[in-house]
Order: sequence, then C-alpha cells, then structure tokens
Amino acid sequence: MYVQPRFEINGTCFLDLENSVLAIQAGPGYLAYAVCDALGAKLGTLKWYAAGPDQIAEILKDIPEMRDPRQKKIIAFDFPAYTLLPAELNLGDNSALLHLAGADPQDHILNEYIGADIALNYSVPFVLLNQCIHNIPGASYWHLQKIRIAEAMGDRTGAVMDVNIIDNTFSVVAVKDGSLLLAQHYSYQAPEDMLFYLLKIAEVYGLAQTEVQLNISGLIDADAQLYKMLYAYFFHIRLMKAGWAEEPAPAYPAHYFTTLKQVAICELSPAI
Repeated sequence: MYVQPRFEINGTCFLDLENSVLAIQAGPGYLAYAVCDALGAKLGTLKWYAAGPDQIAEILKDIPEMRDPRQKKIIAFDFPAYTLLPAELNLGDNSALLHLAGADPQDHILNEYIGADIALNYSVPFVLLNQCIHNIPGASYWHLQKIRIAEAMGDRTGAVMDVNIIDNTFSVVAVKDGSLLLAQHYSYQAPEDMLFYLLKIAEVYGLAQTEVQLNISGLIDADAQLYKMLYAYFFHIRLMKAGWAEEPAPAYPAHYFTTLKQVAICELSPAI
C-alpha cells in the first residue's frame, strides 16, 4: 500500500550519483529523506512521511537509487533514548542507562563519539534498523544529536540554544563558548510547556534571556502562537533556514528541513 508523503519537494535531478548524497532522518512517528549534491548546495528530491514501524519497508522502497553503490548514504536517527558520557567513562555495557532513558530492551544499541571527549550511546528500534540494513546497504549511521551538537559546539562566541521541533516533541542543544551544556529531547502539549522548559534551561545554566541566541528549526511557522511566545521572552531568536544555495520553489518554509541539510553535509564538519 502506497504511503503518501506529508511534505514533498522535487528540485534538481542528479545524474552523477558519485557526487550526490542521500540523507535519511528517522524518529518517532516519522521518516524523511533528501537527495542533494555532495556539498549540500542543490536540493533534489525531498520527502517527509508520517510513518509507523509497519510502513518503513514500503517507504524505503520508494527512495531513489538507495541500492546503488555509487550513492553516498547517511542515516540519522532522532530517537530520544540516548546518553552522553565523558569518553573516559564509556568503558562497557551502557544498556542499563539507556533503559532508564526509555529504550526498549529489544532495541539495537549503537555507540559513537563526538570529537574525542564525548561518547553518545543510543537505541534504535529493532524493526527500523533491520530494515535500513536490509534495504540501504553501505549507509553510514549517526544520531541526529551528534550532528547538531558538533555544529553547535563550533560556535565559540557565546551562548546558543538550538531547538528543533517536530509536532509535539522538540530537542534542545545548549552550548556556551563552545562547551556543551545540555542535549535533550522533550514532549509538550501546549506552547507554555516548551516555553517553561527553555526558560528553565536558561535559568539552570545561567544563559541570560537578553544574551542567549535561540535558533529554531523544524515544523513551526513564524506566525504560530508558539513562536510569538518564544519571541516575547528571548531577545535573540531566529528561524534557521536549511540554506540550499539554489532554493527550490518555496512550497514550505525554509527552516522545516534544516536538520536534513545538516545530515547531508555532516561529514564535511571538522568536529565530526
């Protein structure tokens, strides 16, 4: 049964597979992918699906050229069960910590490092990872927070909170002078919930509302009540555009798919 995409963009058609990237992002209740050139300048196909585990295989079959060995493939998982540890303390089995963070005991556990100092352990649903391995051979695997943390830590000039919103969940990466303070996922039901979390983070870590840069991406509109509320409490707030050099037709706001662009160019980051 065909799964209808929630968002869809058709841009440049890439004939040179060796110089293009297939970026896939998957989290609770959704799977998205984009094909762009190797530098992330030109966007080709982009599709975003609201999807459960039973729909994954059908969606993966729809992704163009995913089995072609010439196509670079990067998959970023956006699931909230993960732990961050100093690298020197990442010595053994951290499954107990992940289960405390909400991981299913049947999930796959993966491990990677952010630079030389931070270990990130995370879980991926059993069905999803198996489908990715079976359907997308040769892909690299990352956690989306690794990519976002590495990018945020590259800004050493002040305090930054990067917030990515997907429906009733959001993730935050907070950095000050290049040092990581927090990386966490949250659920919310009302705009006041998110505002409370962000104000509390700012209070706990001493990030003045008049100084911290609040970067927003994901599924939020500039005229939404939530954005207006955040704008009323933070002096420096902006919607982070994906930044394709050649923007496709503006069917959707440019900040909806910022993280997909980050996934596509993550290997260009010196911090990764």
